[in-house]
Amino acid sequence: MLFFDLEAYAPPDDRNASLSSLTVNPARPGHLLLGGCFFSKRFEDPIPDAPEVQGLWLWNFESEASLLSAIKARFEEEWRRQREEKVRVLGKPATDLVVCGAGIAKFDLPALYCRSVLNEIASPAELFEVFFKSRPIDLANEASFLFPKEPILYPKTTREMAGRLGLQERKGSSKGVWECYESRDYAAIEQRTEQELRLVLELYKRLQAKIVRASP
Repeated sequence: MLFFDLEAYAPPDDRNASLSSLTVNPARPGHLLLGGCFFSKRFEDPIPDAPEVQGLWLWNFESEASLLSAIKARFEEEWRRQREEKVRVLGKPATDLVVCGAGIAKFDLPALYCRSVLNEIASPAELFEVFFKSRPIDLANEASFLFPKEPILYPKTTREMAGRLGLQERKGSSKGVWECYESRDYAAIEQRTEQELRLVLELYKRLQAKIVRASP
């Protein structure tokens, strides 16, 4: 399994052109993928108390294309490792890469595809295979059972999930990331995203504990 969380940048002139609360549009040329944090584990391994998180960031590469190539390579390696694991789920081989995060189906996976196509790091067909043929566990879509008094099934925010599970979400608005990028405070972006991925890992652990019965 590959857990990840990405950050992106929207230029000032494009920050009011959106149908959604999500301002960044990775299909727009001026919007950049800044990078993100990644953690992988085998299916049956528990998430450690102090997981080792890897950061891949734009400022450590020659270009956005180089960053995207490194992220694509990380995905491809996880595809290979998962197939070698030979795990079966409900009697079937789990050959498709499972990726997990909060909001990854809405933003992170489409962003990787769009930015990679625009930067021409591989053919659209190959990029679709790597990113969109993975099986996403989007925690935003998995947590409705935590809100039994809300009859409408609707994706939950990280803050809503964290509050219901006794955790605290500190990420805040994406505007802070844009300001940090413009002022070159890259360390603040890295720290913020690592904290967010660690929160995702804890959310996954607590949701899993509520769904999976303990062994007798």
